[in-house]
Amino acid sequence: MPDEQEKKLLKTREIYLKVFSSAEGEFVLKDLENRTGIHNSTFDKDPYVSANLEGMRAVTLFIKSMLKPQPKEKK
Repeated sequence: MPDEQEKKLLKTREIYLKVFSSAEGEFVLKDLENRTGIHNSTFDKDPYVSANLEGMRAVTLFIKSMLKPQPKEKK
């Protein structure tokens, strides 16, 4: 039986799926992918620029991870 934290995470995933599976949500996610460079290297010779780019990229990757199906828990 899921505890309170697991229930909150499941509810949060549910909401992410609802938002980002709409036509508008899919558009926004694709725009974020393009703007935050998730398919590109974030390397820059300036470490502060690299850190900023990686931070932007991490947000989009987090959203995408929330949309992935989760494995069923073994009983």
